[in-house]
Amino acid sequence: MKLFRVYVDGALFYHPHLSQLSITEAKLTEDAEGVDSFTLSAPHDHPYLSRIQPMASEIMCKYGDAIVFKGRALDIGTDFYNTHSWQCEAALAYLRDSQQPPFSYTGSLCGLLELFLNNHNSSVESRKQFILGDVTVTDSNDYINRSSSEYLDTMSAVKSKLLYTHGGYLRVRYESDGNYLDWLADFDVRSAQTVEFGKNLLDVKIEESHEDRVTAIIPFGAKITETDEDGNETETDQRVTIDSVNDGKNYVCDEAAVEEIGWIWTTEIWEDVTLPQNLLTKAKVRVKILSKGISSIELTIIDESITGADIDDIHARQYVVCKSAPHGLDDTFLCTGRTRDYLNASGNTITIGAERAGIASITAKQNPEKLVQNVKIELEEQISSTERKQLYRVEIITKGSCIFTDKGMTAVLSAHVYAWNTEITAKLDASCFAWHRSSSDEAADAEWDSYHVGMKSITVTTEDVQDNASFRCEVNIQE
Repeated sequence: MKLFRVYVDGALFYHPHLSQLSITEAKLTEDAEGVDSFTLSAPHDHPYLSRIQPMASEIMCKYGDAIVFKGRALDIGTDFYNTHSWQCEAALAYLRDSQQPPFSYTGSLCGLLELFLNNHNSSVESRKQFILGDVTVTDSNDYINRSSSEYLDTMSAVKSKLLYTHGGYLRVRYESDGNYLDWLADFDVRSAQTVEFGKNLLDVKIEESHEDRVTAIIPFGAKITETDEDGNETETDQRVTIDSVNDGKNYVCDEAAVEEIGWIWTTEIWEDVTLPQNLLTKAKVRVKILSKGISSIELTIIDESITGADIDDIHARQYVVCKSAPHGLDDTFLCTGRTRDYLNASGNTITIGAERAGIASITAKQNPEKLVQNVKIELEEQISSTERKQLYRVEIITKGSCIFTDKGMTAVLSAHVYAWNTEITAKLDASCFAWHRSSSDEAADAEWDSYHVGMKSITVTTEDVQDNASFRCEVNIQE
């Protein structure tokens, strides 16, 4: 059984088998087209709260032996119960911390990315540095012209000078010798799991965004250079257009989209395109994409990996087979996003690109509610068999005084035990509970502990507190 753990600057912060190191939220959001994020919350009595320093501390999450998140905490907040929460961003965001100076570059795509990374690495500390990894994005000429007269942060430079012109995805790999940055034309990993209606699919949510749709593009290529009689080249302010290879028209359109929603115009620049025919080809592909709008399908699933099955979990940046007859799904889709709640097995979703889904033809072909209920019952039974092995936490509820100033003051402390987000206190025998006091008198603490075993709640008096004391409950759950 794989365990989820959280580390802060290399030190253990959360382990599901250690009640002292409990947390109340651990939600990881993966984004194939952006920066992953992680939400972490811990109760007020967690012993290591002060170790997390926003923007400075490195947060690492492991599931089994795999690193599923590495990054930094951005901010901290507290709620009514003084629960501390941090929003964290993944290591890819470190590219925002450095600046690229003005430059003029000619060469390969890979060479420009390497230049950006070298500049970045020379400007930041070692934990923020990247090693150039796999580059599978290609250029037909393997030769590009790029320049900037202004300073750009490295993330903006990579996006504007590489991603916007040649597409692809950035992926960070956490290896033993450092963080590798890959630039991939497409992902080549396929999930071993299948998302299937009546098996592990609980809900389907389909969204279409039309606000950024475009039906016509006026494309521009690289700036035109002129050569004088002495052979000197001078760059002009004019750019390559498609008029000469497009029947005199300087635009391309999607006629079906124009018929549907009318004329909506935009312009785009391809800095590396020097031939009108190549510019026309790229513009035709681009207008087909922009005219459709953005579609996505969010699937609420139960990841089979958490039920004890010997199978890897689903991640963003993987292809996954999705089958649901009532929703018209039966194909392999790219998982563009995933939300994984490591404390709540039923709170997991994946987002898939909808390019292959016939969204307009989706109809209800049978009664999905009954099948969903069946799969919930079956999988919840599997999950209940693993609850005893992972993701426990203990919360102490106090009724009465927290500050003892006079004799005769009392407080009742009750231990509440949770597996995932389900309270299981009533299911546990009182013999599982052992209370501990920490004060300046270790011998007296040991004696106090011996009298407070085998009870789910205790009454603390002024005499128990003396000068200063803290209390915790250790729960021993037999597997």
